[in-house]
Amino acid sequence: MLPRHATGPDLAYLSRVVLLALVQVSVVIPCYNSLQFLPATLEAVLAQELPSRLQDQFEVILVDDGGSDGLSDWVQQLGDDRVRVVRQENAGVSAARNLGIASATGEFIAFCDSDDMWNPKAMAELYGCFEADRSIGLAYGFYEVVDAEGESTGRIRRSQIQGDVWEEFLTVNPVGASGVMVRREVFDQVGVFAENRDRFRVDVEDWELWIRIAAVWRVGLTPTVVVRYRRHDGNSSTDLDSLDAAYHHMLEVVFAEVGPQRAALRPLATGRIAMILAWQSLNDAQDPHRAAVYLQQAVDAAPELGRTAEFWRLRTAAAALSLTGARGYQLLRSANRAKLRLAQKLRA
Repeated sequence: MLPRHATGPDLAYLSRVVLLALVQVSVVIPCYNSLQFLPATLEAVLAQELPSRLQDQFEVILVDDGGSDGLSDWVQQLGDDRVRVVRQENAGVSAARNLGIASATGEFIAFCDSDDMWNPKAMAELYGCFEADRSIGLAYGFYEVVDAEGESTGRIRRSQIQGDVWEEFLTVNPVGASGVMVRREVFDQVGVFAENRDRFRVDVEDWELWIRIAAVWRVGLTPTVVVRYRRHDGNSSTDLDSLDAAYHHMLEVVFAEVGPQRAALRPLATGRIAMILAWQSLNDAQDPHRAAVYLQQAVDAAPELGRTAEFWRLRTAAAALSLTGARGYQLLRSANRAKLRLAQKLRA
């Protein structure tokens, strides 16, 4: 049906109707005063190398979370029917993603943060996971960490976790919030991102949702880098006390909803959380004493963790920070990253 005010065919309106009828993938990008990096993010999404079955069958939903940077005017100047803006009063990234989900028309919903950049085949790679296995509810890929200018830091987050992975997801979150695609019906079954800021005071809502999804759906993995995750001064950061509280509250929420067999995994999950906090004590807070405390908590909760290679890497890193100080530790990290970049170039 044409709009009531139309006296003849409105070609822009009709083209929009046709596009919505064809949408397979909706890409949700939460935004809050994001125009510094958003142009590169959006360009990477719109320039995806797609097979014919996906050509012109995706939409991009920019969710303006109460920003003041004129996002709607900027998008209007783009003149691209694949991109639209929905707006809400400032409510946080989880609420923004949820508004994007509610506004989406695609069978599959992908997420990308407004400062990250998809690689050219990201959408096709993620979509292909669902084509290969209809039991998959969530698909993800590797991500590469880049600096504010988009240059590689040499860090690539890889994973081998796929299939029935609820137990693995309890102890590690390999899914970057910018390199993930979810079957739409999954949200009808398990719900969306937790928005209650008193429930999760820092951003672990995505991890908690992935755990809920993995409890009832299989997880797919494309073993390739799908997104470049940009680290810069504007990235959200949180103090360790808040992270500690949020991670353990997440475990309370997750284990309150499981049976006795799965509840037996809680000590291991608690220990793994302590090891995550130990890494963050070193890399973010540069506090080797606190890292040592978390390492002790890890083996107290799950003694088997003390026999893992990761545990001993953490102990070695903590000792290095204690002996060399923050500057020496950063030099060691920089040297390791340089070695990683060289290895990547040699493999290429």
